[in-house]
Amino acid sequence: MKRIVIILLTMSVEAVILLGLARYLGWTFMETIFLGSLLIFAVPWLFSFVMNHNRNVYYSNVRGMTGGEAGAVRVFRLRISPVMMGLLLSVVVSFVLTLVFYYEEFMGM
Repeated sequence: MKRIVIILLTMSVEAVILLGLARYLGWTFMETIFLGSLLIFAVPWLFSFVMNHNRNVYYSNVRGMTGGEAGAVRVFRLRISPVMMGLLLSVVVSFVLTLVFYYEEFMGM
């Protein structure tokens, strides 16, 4: 139950942030929802990816320069916490909403 509340709260806060950004920039909410939610999801994902990469580079440099073992090089795996799940669900929901809203333009090509 606690995870569901965190997921819903994350999605709500993200929607409020995107709505405020859209109003501030003078855009419609539908123009900002998909790319905005994708950007908000990408920031923590890229941060954790870069941190893992830097740690692996450090461990490799220590082993290459000294021959000692500083730690094991690890494959990056995204950990799906309730917050990340909320961000990911926001991306999926916003993608579906964008497809529904712009259906006429997609099919009118």
